Amino acid sequence: MSIRYFKRRRVRSALLLSAVLIIAMLPFRWIDANLWRTEEASGWTLLLAIIVLTLLALRKRVPTAPLGRVATWVQVHLYLGLGSAALALAHVGWKWPTGWLEGSLYLAYWGTFISGVAGLYLTRTIPKQLARTGEQVVYERIPRLRRLIADESQRSVVNAVAESGALTLANFYQSQLFPYLDAPRSWWYGLRPTSELRRKLLGELTSLNRYFSAAERTAAERLFALVRKKDDLDFHAAKQGVLKGWLFGHLCLTAVLVLLSLAHMVTVLAFRGGPG
Repeated sequence: MSIRYFKRRRVRSALLLSAVLIIAMLPFRWIDANLWRTEEASGWTLLLAIIVLTLLALRKRVPTAPLGRVATWVQVHLYLGLGSAALALAHVGWKWPTGWLEGSLYLAYWGTFISGVAGLYLTRTIPKQLARTGEQVVYERIPRLRRLIADESQRSVVNAVAESGALTLANFYQSQLFPYLDAPRSWWYGLRPTSELRRKLLGELTSLNRYFSAAERTAAERLFALVRKKDDLDFHAAKQGVLKGWLFGHLCLTAVLVLLSLAHMVTVLAFRGGPG
């Protein structure tokens, strides 16, 4: 029921956005028909839209302020951001603008727009992927949690050696498990996280089970759980890292867009009385 509700809400929002865009374009058609400067009207409207879009970041910094629900601001940001593409095309058209300032501004806008669309996909898919691990992890705590796993695994192996005197598990731990449990994953894993290494290590640990002493088997069972937990932490680190990297890039592009927009506005006002 809730899934249908959200789907209906998205359809209604998309239809509402389409209607608003159509209505918003009508004044530009009237302005153009009366030989006024259409690009100036659409430019000011686009600048206003950009300013409103940047307010979301400020709203998130004061979540307790009586300024409406953050979720509502996010929806406004989403649909206004998508709709701003029509304003940009109305302002510039389907051609690349001339001049380094206008070209840089146009590039900054579309870079910000595309990163926003990418963020829409990432913020809709990554939380669902993380939820499948069954545990919520704060990104900043991951290094400490990884350290705790490595320490606990080492204690389990040391206790097994002290109790039984056997070294089979200790040798496997030293050569295979310790490098995995003690360090973060490679940058490549961060781009494309998989459970291939976890399955390989657990398979090798299982194949050694018949050589273990009773104490080693007990420690091996604990290592099974720790390897899985470490893999989940690595997955969280990779996916949350992608979200944080995207957000940083999107905010940087937004800052550049705002600065270039203000520079463009000053230039337009300065030469308003000139030719054209």
